[in-house]
Amino acid sequence: MNISMVGIDYQKANIEVREQFSFTKTQGMEFCEQAAARHEMAGCILISTCNRTELWCSDAGESPFSILMQERGLDGDVYEEHFTSRQGEEAVTYLFELACGMHSQIFGEDQILTQIREALNRSRECGCADSVLETLFRSAVTAAKQVKTEVRLTARDMSIPEGAAALLEDRYGPLEGRRCMVIGNGEMGRLMTRILIDRGARVAMTLRQYKKHDVVIPKECEVILYEERYQHLRDKDLIFSATVSPHYTIEAEKVCRAMAPDRSYIFVDLAVPRDIEPAVGRLTGAILYDTDMLGMVNGHDERLVTRARVILKEHMDEFRTWYYFREWIPAVQRIGKTAGRITNAKLTKVYREVDQALEEPEEFKRNVRKAAEKSVTKILYGLKNHLSPEQWKDCITALEESAGDCEKS
Repeated sequence: MNISMVGIDYQKANIEVREQFSFTKTQGMEFCEQAAARHEMAGCILISTCNRTELWCSDAGESPFSILMQERGLDGDVYEEHFTSRQGEEAVTYLFELACGMHSQIFGEDQILTQIREALNRSRECGCADSVLETLFRSAVTAAKQVKTEVRLTARDMSIPEGAAALLEDRYGPLEGRRCMVIGNGEMGRLMTRILIDRGARVAMTLRQYKKHDVVIPKECEVILYEERYQHLRDKDLIFSATVSPHYTIEAEKVCRAMAPDRSYIFVDLAVPRDIEPAVGRLTGAILYDTDMLGMVNGHDERLVTRARVILKEHMDEFRTWYYFREWIPAVQRIGKTAGRITNAKLTKVYREVDQALEEPEEFKRNVRKAAEKSVTKILYGLKNHLSPEQWKDCITALEESAGDCEKS
């Protein structure tokens, strides 16, 4: 099974290292296009989230790690210890578990499922998803959806923003009535805002002047201009930042000038690369959390995990069957078509008798031929359940040769 991947995540690398391999959506698509053009491979997909970056390759001529390092212009010897590589069956199993949130910082969280689906969509959009990766990722998403519906690995839907809110309430009490500012109105920022509002917080969300007419802001939310964020920071209790900015949205020197001397502030950085300058956490009266500190809402029921693995195994078995037998699909189809033509030839006499009784005899003949094709094809596919892969391939090879002999005679 020529499927390989390499990944860096929160378990083996801190946020400083992970930042070196973070991609925006546009950067990720450009990376895939360049990697596919410069390296020998059938397809590739890039997953980039706040907690992980993974490169998946199909039929690659070199390791995904080597490809990633070359494209980033980095020394692999420096970063190798932070990466994990997987191939074949191990990679397949890992992806199915990943889609269910089993490898997430917050166990069982749902956001990773959306992120995997979006990674596939972006790869598809830039023409880099071959049939193997396309089928693998779609199968993993389908399996994870079933697990989410039938098992639910967490007590409730959980994401990084949900985890942040749960952690803050656990440490500092209810969020109800707390004055919050959320910087960033992308997917993560909007999700954080909605969670805070639902928990009774008073939320202000920043908006850049030039985006005023392009962004939907929750009606319960106060809107403040991004350029005036430091002016509003003074009277807030919690400040969240979740942007894709290449620069800090919150700088320590400016925060120091904006903070009231007799108050404490909690800063939560939901971005990778980081939005909030790390020095903010060293200021008197400031507490800073980044994504490495938010994975503390954990724990899971092993019985539920076991049930989830049963579901995953069914979908993985289906993928493996497709993968190992996909090269024989044309042969099965050819045998089916031959059976259809032979059936038609054998029914010549019958056709003469029914031609006079039917208004559309040609349509009748086509239907008979198609029925024969489908019946034979179904039988041949069914043999997979009773033969080993090697026996099945030998059987199809022999039947294809026999079908060819029949057509010649």
